[in-house]
Amino acid sequence: MPRSWRLPTDTDETAFYLVPGRSRRIQVVTEEKMQAIYDKLENSSLANDDKIAAYTDIASMIQVVTLDSHGRFALSPELAKFAGIKTKAVFLGSIIYGTLMAEDAWQERQTPLSSSFDLLQQIEESAKSSTPQG
Repeated sequence: MPRSWRLPTDTDETAFYLVPGRSRRIQVVTEEKMQAIYDKLENSSLANDDKIAAYTDIASMIQVVTLDSHGRFALSPELAKFAGIKTKAVFLGSIIYGTLMAEDAWQERQTPLSSSFDLLQQIEESAKSSTPQG
């Protein structure tokens, strides 16, 4: 993980969470963001079988990593298999998360979808409409 992507407050003990995501991506999540996710899940009912099954699927693959002095970390065999990473991975920024993908998956998908630009437009327009005009 490039140093420029890390916070000045990060130390050798700073943990990052590797979480399986859609389209065989691995999301790299900060401790703070992961805690916010845990806080939202805390009120889930133990009786909700669908949610508990989904939480178990995801949680069984989450990996907590710390970085070495060069920003490297080891990827678990389970997550590598999930993402189809055999030898090389691509580490990308995705606005609020880091993303790991198999190199071949990234090469197949280097042109952003028009829906990606639609989402950015919605975010920008939403921010403008919530800003008081003066």
